[in-house]
Amino acid sequence: MRLRAVFFDGVMFLLWVFICFIYLGLFSFNMLLSVLGVVFGLFFGVVVALKYIVSLEKNGEFRATRKTAALALLTIIIFVPIALHLLFSLGPEVGIQMISFIYPSIPALYVARIVLYSKWERKNKRLILFDGHSLTRIYAAPEIGKTETIKGRSGENISP
Repeated sequence: MRLRAVFFDGVMFLLWVFICFIYLGLFSFNMLLSVLGVVFGLFFGVVVALKYIVSLEKNGEFRATRKTAALALLTIIIFVPIALHLLFSLGPEVGIQMISFIYPSIPALYVARIVLYSKWERKNKRLILFDGHSLTRIYAAPEIGKTETIKGRSGENISP
């Protein structure tokens, strides 16, 4: 199953905006932390999108490797205990402030990716697609309708 990256990121953006509005209704955003979260999300989104785009231009695809998975796991192992320590030692007020930073950063991450992917797709006349449900392989394919077949990994022709 092929899934267009811009479409998937657009759906995830809308989902996270909805979650942010629910959070805003329950609590209120700390404006300073929310703005910092948006800036962080935009920066991180640009870094992630550029990493994928550079890999697409160089190899034609990006695959999540064991090294990438290990780095993500290491980041989680470091970040989660620190966040939990702050939450339990300083109280739930700190947790609310942390969420005020994190929630706005996630939609900003998706916006940065959507903008950069769309710009790259228009420039190169190719679509960025996710392969499968795991989203661990990202590749570029010609625009649908422009060519009759696409070469698969093993060399077989795949109709768009």
